[in-house]
Amino acid sequence: MFKTPKSTRVRSFLLATALLAPVLGMASAAPAAADAPSVADIARSQVGNDCTPYYGCVYPSAWCAEFSRWVWKQAGANTSGLNAAAASFYGYGQRNGTLHTSGPQVGDAVLWDDDGSVSGEANHVSLVVAVSSDGSQIQTVGGNESHKVSAKGWFNWRTYVNPGAGRALAFVSPVGVPGTPPPNTTPPAPTGQWRAQVAVESGGGIYHAIRKADRTWTGFGDVQDVAGEVPGGVRTTAEAGIDGTTHVFAVNNEGKLYHTVRLADGNWAGFGDVHAEAGPLANITQVAAVSSGTEVQVVVVADGKVYHTVRRANGTWAPFGAVGNPGGAPVTKVAVSQTGTDTQVVAVSGGSLFHTVRHADGTWTNWGDASAETGVSGIDDVAVAGTAGDLQLVVTTDGGAKRYHGARLASGQWVLNDLSAVVPAGVTVTDLAAAQVNNEFQAAFVTTDGRVLHTIRAVNGTWSPAAPIDLTGVPGTRTGVSITGTYN
Repeated sequence: MFKTPKSTRVRSFLLATALLAPVLGMASAAPAAADAPSVADIARSQVGNDCTPYYGCVYPSAWCAEFSRWVWKQAGANTSGLNAAAASFYGYGQRNGTLHTSGPQVGDAVLWDDDGSVSGEANHVSLVVAVSSDGSQIQTVGGNESHKVSAKGWFNWRTYVNPGAGRALAFVSPVGVPGTPPPNTTPPAPTGQWRAQVAVESGGGIYHAIRKADRTWTGFGDVQDVAGEVPGGVRTTAEAGIDGTTHVFAVNNEGKLYHTVRLADGNWAGFGDVHAEAGPLANITQVAAVSSGTEVQVVVVADGKVYHTVRRANGTWAPFGAVGNPGGAPVTKVAVSQTGTDTQVVAVSGGSLFHTVRHADGTWTNWGDASAETGVSGIDDVAVAGTAGDLQLVVTTDGGAKRYHGARLASGQWVLNDLSAVVPAGVTVTDLAAAQVNNEFQAAFVTTDGRVLHTIRAVNGTWSPAAPIDLTGVPGTRTGVSITGTYN
């Protein structure tokens, strides 16, 4: 009855038959003050019970969520929207603004999952009944652990792997428990506070920084330090922003695609294997992504052809679908952007630029030859972003020695002009990226001398000179860049 959102296999949202061994006590930790003591007291009082008291034991092999929901309700929490699926706690936290990936509190539900990503799925849910003074260790009580309500002694929630359930990846606080504060929500920031999120690839790693509202940059941090390693090292990346979250995609050197999220509170989810979600697709060489509402449209190049998938708002993935091989030659680069309800995709094949549109109903237009429209051929690279209904783009030719900027206007007309006044002559570009931030077109360029240049085309059409980004904290040879816009 209960199916996971994952498209490639069926499993219970709940921990069904796994035997969860209790964790050995750790005497070094001391509990912090309880935020919701009634939840902890009620949960502890149930240890040893079978499933019978919790909504009639309807699902005798899958009742962890029923137990946690029952305890919250006994404590006076609003349990609207919760059901027998552990994943319903994730949706509850999203709706009520109480989903968080750090700072566990007594009374929280803790979501366990084995794929390493914070998403709408969950293998198991239990309740936090004690938190150490430094927040690193917790005690829990959970239903359907060793087929009964079981208590776990102190354990480090960041490193512990729950047998059969995976890692503790998110916490959800109850709403309405007497004595607990109302949830804190993060409203969308005013447009003027949106900022650029930039990822730089270097030495097989990903380094991330933010261009703040005051136009200064944060330092670069190693994404793999906070989101886990990408197996085999990073080959190329892409980013897409949705409100306060930044979705980061990484293709490893084995041609597999991985995904993580920088959450609105600045914390990172673990990298997840997209192949396990959207179906196996071998030999991926490049990825591009853009947000469309609450979804992320993702296109990749694999074996010289373009494929597409969607990460839905609930964290599930659509299967990879073939978009084609325009021009007949292998595709070497693909870029994607959103204009209105249309997802626009451009691809470089045989030195020519091709274009297609995915409409909101999922249908695609035929590929069109944009090089024939613009008169520019010999294209090496392309990046795009949608502004005010137009698809703006930057391209390189002559091995990156020449740059152009142009647009596919809302009318369907193409224009492309020289960009040498912005990115000076004598600079050779090896990779480029573009995004819409605050209705402005922002572009970044990796150069052969190891710099990353950044420029902005304002709404009035004027450009700021391309200036180098401070890459302190980015070791090794810089090979790629991606950029998106969001707040936080």
